[in-house]
Order: sequence, then structure tokens, then C-alpha cells
Amino acid sequence: MFFKRKRDFRPDKDRFWLRKLYLTKQQRLKILKWLLIAAALVFLSVIQDVTMSRIHIFGATTDLVPYGILLICIILDPEVGCIFALFSSMIYQFSGSAPGPYVIALLTVLGVLVAILRQCYLRYSFGSVLLSTGAAIMLYEIALFLVGLFLEHTTAGAFSHFLLTGVYGIFVVPVLYPVFTAIGKIGGETWKE
Repeated sequence: MFFKRKRDFRPDKDRFWLRKLYLTKQQRLKILKWLLIAAALVFLSVIQDVTMSRIHIFGATTDLVPYGILLICIILDPEVGCIFALFSSMIYQFSGSAPGPYVIALLTVLGVLVAILRQCYLRYSFGSVLLSTGAAIMLYEIALFLVGLFLEHTTAGAFSHFLLTGVYGIFVVPVLYPVFTAIGKIGGETWKE
């Protein structure tokens, strides 16, 4: 008689597909960070489109999503911020909330240039991020005005509304800064020389 050899015990196959992804804790934290940033920008988009677009103070309102994109781009390193600004501004354009396709180049170039200038000449602090983001917001609003004037979507008399929108954006940055800084620290901070 032939006896079958008893095989070693084998556990049941794990059918959960996420366990097959061999991600380290650091990689999982970075994925969490980017998902939280995306969720925060979606939240800003909903707040902007549902409530803030109805509130006009002296004829101007805020534009929260570009301010969030610029703030995150300035908080992050310029290399990572460039890629983030490009993709998030494309999503912003395709969402239908952006004023035009020129916003993709405008947010990417402004965010990266201001982030590089901040990293080269200013130490990382709340004041330097507020100053840099405020400058980027004002340049963004002035560029929107100039493009709108060129495309004949606005008149020269509306310049004060664009400036007021930029000033309102500067007041929004201190509210957004702690949230995006806390999210940016998830997964560890980037080591710099």
C-alpha cells in the first residue's frame, strides 16, 4: 500500500487585494498625505462653489482652490510642488471652476517660482510662507485680470475687484496654513542640507 505523505499545514489564501501590495509604513503614510491633500482641495472647491461664490464683499469674493494650490506648492519642495501644482491645476481646470485653461500654466509657474524664491532667500516659517503665498496670490489675481483684459472678458474698471479678491485670499491663508502644514508633515519631512 502506498501511503500519502502528509503535507505541511497551509493557511487559507488571503483574498484581500490590498495585502498583496507590499508597501512600507513610510509609503502608506505618503499615500495618506496625498489623499488628505486631495480631500482638502475638494473640500475647498465645494466650499467655494456652494457658499463663497454667493458672498460678495465690495463686489469681490474669494477663490479658495488656487490659494490652496499655491500654499501647498510653497510649503512643499519646489520639485514636488511643481508636479503637484501641474496636476492639481489640471484637475481644477477640468472641474469647471477655473476661469480658463491658462490657469494650468499660471498656477504651475507662479507656484514654482515663488517656492524657489522662498527656499533660496527665506527661512521656513509662518511669516515667510504667508509673505510668499500672499505675493503669489496677488500676482495670480493680477495675471487673471491681464488675461481677462486681453481676452475681453473684463474691463479696466474691474481691477479693484481683482485686488480685493487677492486681499481676501491673503486673509484666508492663515486659516489654511495649519491644516496644510499638519497634512504635509505626515510621512516625515524632507531632509534638506
